[in-house]
Amino acid sequence: MKDIACRVFRHMERARIERDGGPVAEGRGAVARWKGKAGDVLGAQAHSLGMLAEPLYVFTGDLPAVQPGDVLTQGGESYTVLHSSQVALGGAVVCTRAVLEKKGEDHDGV
Repeated sequence: MKDIACRVFRHMERARIERDGGPVAEGRGAVARWKGKAGDVLGAQAHSLGMLAEPLYVFTGDLPAVQPGDVLTQGGESYTVLHSSQVALGGAVVCTRAVLEKKGEDHDGV
């Protein structure tokens, strides 16, 4: 992944992953509010149990080994990773995508 993702995201803002008792990984990418689409439980602010109190976010970029529970920090904001996967194109991994919850004053994330 390093060769393709590093070139694609080289001009994006730096991001850092922290894990309790584990290594710190750094890379580049973008965090954006995940607006979701109709029927998309993770992306939309409406959930089957009601409205979510906070919107979710998605990171797309060059960050290997992202796991649920990790803390992603970018641009002075911190997010808890809820889900992560790698995006492949033609059998080659192009980037990492992660669903995030913003850490705030009223909650710590998951």
